[in-house]
Amino acid sequence: MSARQLLLRQVRLEQRAFWRNPESAFFTFSMPIGVLLIYGAISMNEKVPGRPDIHGLTLFVPGILAFAIVVTAYANLAATMAAARASGVLKRIRATPLNPSLYLGSQLLSVLATALLISVTTIAIGSVAFGAVPRAAGVASLLGTLALGIVCFAALGLAISTAIPTADSAGAITNGTYLPLAMVSGVFSSRLDLPSWLDRIMSLLPIKALADGLRTSYDPAAHGIPIGSLVVLAAWAVAGVLVARRRFRWEP
Repeated sequence: MSARQLLLRQVRLEQRAFWRNPESAFFTFSMPIGVLLIYGAISMNEKVPGRPDIHGLTLFVPGILAFAIVVTAYANLAATMAAARASGVLKRIRATPLNPSLYLGSQLLSVLATALLISVTTIAIGSVAFGAVPRAAGVASLLGTLALGIVCFAALGLAISTAIPTADSAGAITNGTYLPLAMVSGVFSSRLDLPSWLDRIMSLLPIKALADGLRTSYDPAAHGIPIGSLVVLAAWAVAGVLVARRRFRWEP
């Protein structure tokens, strides 16, 4: 069996394991969609202050899209790798004919598949249920920001997994590192008004960069490519890769 066939076979196994785990599937896939539907249903008539040209939900949908990417590519990947390390799966992988690089590649491709699926679902629900669609000129920017965001948070997920000592602590560590930042980054509210100094700090962090970059694709008043957001995401992606390469370990 060729390396490509082995990789695809392992991706299928990882996807099967993901969807057969109710807790993982619910919190990774259903939770962002549930937040979108619940909040959207109770906020149908909300407006963005000072922006009569746009509905509030139009900027809320890309925020939830950013949240879904973080949950999928960061929290879920980090918890999966931490659990595999703690249970000895990673150690046993190195004793099998399967190349460890192929195993890691299958994990990343599985995350990519899940992230793309939840992205398409979120965009479709936002469009059909709430009329929130990206502007025609922003589709390329949307796809580029999504791709870089998935890469960035997957790299950060691998990096943070090296700091998780046990499987039981995975949820606490991952949730503690992204949920507070998501709230302060305006993921759940495009109307969040932060002090200017705090807003500048948050703009240097990847969650706000992803949310702002995706909102640019939806905002009719925006133009061009969100260069600043993409630069921040790229920098954090490089940092995540460097930390993961240096600190990743296969044994508990």
